[in-house]
Parts: sequence; C-alpha cells; structure tokens
Amino acid sequence: MLCSCSIVIQEVNYKDPQRYDFKKKVWEANEHDDVVIIAIHGYNDYSNSFQIPATFLTKSRISTVSFDLRGFGMNEDKGSWFPLSVHVNDVAFFIRDIKNNFPKKKIFLLGESMGGAIVISTLIRNEDLQIDGVILVAPAIWNFSVMNPVKKIFLTTLSTLLPNLKLDGGDFIKVTACNNVEVLKVLAKDKYFIHKPNLKSLNGIIDLMDESYKDTEKFLNQVPYRTLIMLPIKDEIIPRKPLTKLLIDKKDSIKDNLTLATFKNNYHMILRDLESETISKFLADWIHNLHSADSIEESINILKNSKYYHITEK
Repeated sequence: MLCSCSIVIQEVNYKDPQRYDFKKKVWEANEHDDVVIIAIHGYNDYSNSFQIPATFLTKSRISTVSFDLRGFGMNEDKGSWFPLSVHVNDVAFFIRDIKNNFPKKKIFLLGESMGGAIVISTLIRNEDLQIDGVILVAPAIWNFSVMNPVKKIFLTTLSTLLPNLKLDGGDFIKVTACNNVEVLKVLAKDKYFIHKPNLKSLNGIIDLMDESYKDTEKFLNQVPYRTLIMLPIKDEIIPRKPLTKLLIDKKDSIKDNLTLATFKNNYHMILRDLESETISKFLADWIHNLHSADSIEESINILKNSKYYHITEK
C-alpha cells in the first residue's frame, strides 16, 4: 500500500527574553552622563569585545551596555545557533527595557560586524523603537548566497549532514582581523570566544547575512535614524563591494541622515585596533555632534578606489 508522505516543519519556541539569563557587561560614565550605547557584538565574539572603546567612551559622558547574544559568550547555550528573528526580538527587548528605565537618556544602538547586520534588521522589523541614533561598525552586510550560490548549496548540504562538525577557519585561510597584536593574543586564550564554530553556525551566519542584506536595502531607501557607518578599508573578514554597491545605488536617499566614515589603515576589529582611542573619539564626537567627516560622495569614492583586502575581492 502506498502512503502519502509530507515534510512536517516544527515551530521552535524560544525562551522569552524576559526569562532568558543574558550575560551582560556595563561601562558606566559618571552620574551626569546623558547617553547610553547598546552595543551588539559580532560573530563568535561576546560583550567583552567592547571593553576598550566603552572604557574610553566613559570619558565623554557615554555609558555602554552590552549583552552576550544567545549561543555566544558566557551564556549556557554557547555554541548553539539561533536564527536572526530571535536576536532581533532580544535586541528590541533590551532597547525597550533600557528606555523604560532611563527615559531621559539618549540611546544609540551600535552593532559591530554580525551585530551590525542584526541592528539593521531589528530597526526594520520594529518601527516603534525609541532610539536617537545608529552606529554600524564594519557591519556584516553581505549577500553571500547570491554571490556564491554553489558554495551556499554545498555548505547547506554539509551542515545538514554534519551540523555539529567544528572547523577552525585559521587552518584554511590566514587573515588579519586587527593590528593590535596584544588584543589578538588575549583573544586567542579567551575561553568565552568561539574559536571553532560548527557547520550549523557557519551556515546560519550566512542565512543571517542574506536576510539582513535585504533589510539593509530597505533601511537605506529612507534612513529612519541618524546613522554612522564606520568602515575599515583593510577589512579582510567582510568584503567591501556588497555594501559599497548598496551605498552607490542609494546615495541620494542616504545623504541627509547618514555619515559614512572610512579608515584607511584599519582592520575589521577597528574598535580594538592600535588607533582605538582616535576611532572611539571620532565616534563620541559624532554622538555629540562635534565631528567632521567627508561627504557621502567622497567616502563612496574612497571605498570604490581603495585597494581591496578580502580574499574574494583581490
């Protein structure tokens, strides 16, 4: 007897952010501070990644709070992968919670690398969030699957068959993430940093970037918040061309509410580079409206005409 079979997709219920035990770090300025940055970390990293810039920013009356995204850092589920929608809900929860507790403070949402992608998707999918500005630091804006369809199919298949297989990217590709050797030495020994992500996670970050790329197109159509994008020219982790193309296509709609800052001597982990104080000062000045920067057109030209460092763009 023949039977009719169908694929059943089970909906996973994730713990509500109010009941999830997020691990957090807070860098408080003095009692006269009027600005709070909510900082969202990058892939395999965790909240401690903001130690250097956040400490410096307290001198400019700016406090910073960061939490370990699910599956990362000091959380009990470290190493597990959670989809973009879960991170979006968590970030939105933190924004609302901090705004409710500190209604008079200005709130700036900062995302580094993968955190930048999550920030953009959070803002596109939650239009009621009360924030005063957005800071995207070397954001992971990359339509990987469109640019690499065969590689994506291969990785999806492999991650389905061997989801828990762990890989050390350093065994295959040598990249420079930061020019601060001491930072890299500490990170290499940090037990809360994920040094060998599994295949499910690697496939997941690609799905996350694919989704966020589409949200970035919407975000740049009409930039809803005062926004700063900080791009290190020597980024070997995230290719520059995908975001550059978006910025070129949207240059007329972004020119009034977006500052595009390029840093020619810096790497992906720009906030921890040797010039971190200079870069953090630029960030603080932008928050306090004390900055000076190139025009959108000038910055885009720098992106287009500078040497490319990512392996896919050389």
